[in-house]
Amino acid sequence: MQPTAPPRQRATTPSNRHRPALAALARRLTPRDIWLLEMLQEHTVLTSSHLTDLLGTSRRSVNRRLATLIGLGVLHSFRPHHRPGSAPEHYVLGPAGAALLAARYATTPAALGWHPDQATRTMFSPFLAHDLGARTFFTHLTRPTRPGEQLTTWWSERRCEHLWADLAHPDGYGHYTGPYGEFSFFLEYDTGTEALTRLAGKLDDYAELANATHTRPLILFTLHSRARETNLHDRLTNHPALEHLAVATTSRDQHHPATGHHHPADPVWLPVSHPGTRTRLADLPAAWPVHQRPGTVTTGQDTGDRNDGRRHIPAPAPTPPAHAAPTARPPGGN
Repeated sequence: MQPTAPPRQRATTPSNRHRPALAALARRLTPRDIWLLEMLQEHTVLTSSHLTDLLGTSRRSVNRRLATLIGLGVLHSFRPHHRPGSAPEHYVLGPAGAALLAARYATTPAALGWHPDQATRTMFSPFLAHDLGARTFFTHLTRPTRPGEQLTTWWSERRCEHLWADLAHPDGYGHYTGPYGEFSFFLEYDTGTEALTRLAGKLDDYAELANATHTRPLILFTLHSRARETNLHDRLTNHPALEHLAVATTSRDQHHPATGHHHPADPVWLPVSHPGTRTRLADLPAAWPVHQRPGTVTTGQDTGDRNDGRRHIPAPAPTPPAHAAPTARPPGGN
């Protein structure tokens, strides 16, 4: 995917005399701004569409605030080439944002995994479309379609890698609250490029995770078409790992009849090896017999190399603080 313009970033650094000192910069940021920095630290890149959904406000208001943060050097942005139509703006941490987070957690931007070429590296990543698709799945869940449902935890693929790299490699991990209480799940976001044998083989890894955590994990496959979903169900029939796992699938062309859209909270999920009607995400735990229902996979985040600065930053809440402080003045304002 070729960009139409280079990333909007500057050659200056947070120590440059033209940038405000970190203490002064911190005073100009709202709690929601800090939350946004932590979200970008956790998930690397989010688009303007993601941020509009997450912040729950108008696109115009979001874009205005994002422009202010770019002016402060807190964020960088880029827009990849996209056909047909145009892609939304993509946002990553800028140098001042990375330096501010590093100061808050007594580490360095490099230890956080940030690089001065973060925008360029992200823009040219061969996994960008896949990664953005997984983020869209979770951002939709932050806007549930029924009261009483809520996404309470969203961990990135990178955090999952630190925690479970020797066992499984999910595209994300979440906790969701519904009528049957809170449950956890692992996400597998499929773009249709991997062989079905490769998707089925991932269950063996999750079975090892189940044995290591003494739980029955719920694995969610979101596939790009109903035909591929049907073929995956055929492939998974009698798979031995299903003795240790609860697995459900959906296809992103499976639309809710009332809305005409696909939303992962709606009744679009089909449990594997338990034929039945499509089920809401919040109701999935009850789709299996009591003795086979999935359990919550919990873990402490104290893992990995103690010199890894990323280990010390807790994952941010999926939703921002409820109230924002007054908007900061643009650079150069009195």
